[in-house]
Amino acid sequence: MQIGELALRAGVSTRALRHYESRQLIESSRLDNGYRDYASSMVQRVLWVRELLECGFSTRQIHGLLQYLEEEEDSEGFLACLQQHLEKLVALDALQAQLTERRERLAEKIERYLPLHESLVRAPDLRPLERAHAQATLER
Repeated sequence: MQIGELALRAGVSTRALRHYESRQLIESSRLDNGYRDYASSMVQRVLWVRELLECGFSTRQIHGLLQYLEEEEDSEGFLACLQQHLEKLVALDALQAQLTERRERLAEKIERYLPLHESLVRAPDLRPLERAHAQATLER
């Protein structure tokens, strides 16, 4: 199938497909006229790539996971892939905690200076919501 059809089936742009191909996440052959020709299996591959991108994996990390794509769930390769997913989850939790801490520091700074500038519109106090979110995160 040509690039436009793959883009339509996978719900991505042709530009995204060219990018994935440049990162060796998908592959194509060339027709006599120079057009790319993709196997029908590339639809599932593109969906897999999109899913991993949405989970926060980089294209470099996804390229490293390609070797596990066809693994059975009870294989060592599958377990290695699952381990990388768990490591990504831990990294995202750490990033979320760091961003929450930074946001709290910024909110405190703003609250300190707002009384000096009564003409500014006060932002709502979101700290109770932040605490509730942090508690919900801890309970997971």
